[in-house]
Amino acid sequence: MTCLEAQFDTPAQLYRAYMPFIRFGGLFFVTTRDHHLGELLVARFSLPDSDEWYTFEGVVVWCNPLGSQGGRPPGVGLAFQAEDNPFKPHIERLLAGELGSGQLTSTM
Repeated sequence: MTCLEAQFDTPAQLYRAYMPFIRFGGLFFVTTRDHHLGELLVARFSLPDSDEWYTFEGVVVWCNPLGSQGGRPPGVGLAFQAEDNPFKPHIERLLAGELGSGQLTSTM
């Protein structure tokens, strides 16, 4: 199974990858590999406030092909699978002042 990886060194990088419009949240991972909606993938990521790596299985809910409009990077958005996952509240605390902004992201 494919393992995607992202290291978010700054809140701005995390903001561009976070998908708050997904029910339990999700993250965008840059990749040039072909993936399809509904595909189950393993991913790992680190957050700006930690050296720890977090791993999860997520379903592909967003795809940006190579050459996407708006200069968006190629890759996929993976949805967190459980309401009680520890990632969503932690990420949203880190992005507390950013989530309502109109800044562009890798997805919308």
